[in-house]
This record gives sequence, structure tokens and C-alpha cells, in this order.
Amino acid sequence: MVQSRTVGRVVARDVIKVLGFAGAVSVALVAPNTAGLIDIYMKKIDRKNARRTLSYLKYRKLIEVKMKNDEHHYRLTARGRGRYQKIILDELRIKAPKRWDKKWRLVMFDIPANRNSQRSALITHLRRMDFCLLQNSAWLHPFDCEKEIGVLLQNLKLERYVSLLVIESGNFTDHATIHFKEARLLM
Repeated sequence: MVQSRTVGRVVARDVIKVLGFAGAVSVALVAPNTAGLIDIYMKKIDRKNARRTLSYLKYRKLIEVKMKNDEHHYRLTARGRGRYQKIILDELRIKAPKRWDKKWRLVMFDIPANRNSQRSALITHLRRMDFCLLQNSAWLHPFDCEKEIGVLLQNLKLERYVSLLVIESGNFTDHATIHFKEARLLM
């Protein structure tokens, strides 16, 4: 069986996510438990391609593989942790609830000029998560997004420059409601 590039990328991405999650939870999980989780992903492809994926990740200096007590121990390198952070940010999505609570979430920021690249990244991710531009540094969303914004701000290191407000009414509500209905987020 020949591994397609797409399958290889998905498996490599999954392995990085497993290792990153294990590293984020506890260093102790990086030992044999993580190897078991990686084995689950490796069953998606044959043994030869599994070795190829691990070799690729090691070659790219995204993981370290060490032998202890005749067991493989996998760990993300600094470069691998950077890739893990990128994967987490790329997968951030705000889930639509069954019923809208009729409250608006307003993200406002005042980011210094020396953090312009972080500001651009924030705006890119807000657009990706379907926020609506209200003003240059004010973005609006109808659904609860506190956790997602928290993860985003923590990864971009912008916590002190951004505020999240929950608003029940305002003079923007008609415009925002129309925008989100056109985007098919509100029914």
C-alpha cells in the first residue's frame, strides 16, 4: 500500500497533536501512554508508512525519539511545539448552539505598533472564526467564544491588549443580525 501525501500529512498532523496534547497535560504522559496513542494513528496506515511518517517528523526535527527499557519514547522538539501551536490555532472554531441566547460577544483591542504581526494574526483568526468587523479594532460574534478567544490570545501573547465583552443590546444589533443571517450563522 502506498501512502498518499494527504494521508501522510493528516497522520503527521495527528501525531503532532497527540504529542502536543500529552506535553501540555503533563510531561509524565510523554512516556509509554503516548506511544499507545500514536499506535492508534499508525494503524490507519501500514507499518512501512508509519515508520516513514515518524522518520519524516524526526528528519524535520519536529519530534525526538528515545529508547528506554526497549520502548520508544516520543517528544515534541521546540520546533514541533511551534507546529503544534499553529495546528491548534488553525483548528479553532466557534460552535453554534441550538438556541441563540440573544447576546453579542464583542472583541476589542488596542495593540501596540511593535506587535503588528500578532495583530494581523489575531485579525486573520477572527475572520476565520466568522467574526464581523464592527470597527477597526472591534469584532462581533453572536455565540459564546470565551474559551476560543482565550486560547487564541494566550498563544498570540495578547491577553493584556484585548477585551471580550458580552452585550445584550446596542445600536448595531440590526446590522449585525442581518450580517450573520446572510452568513447563515443565525436563523
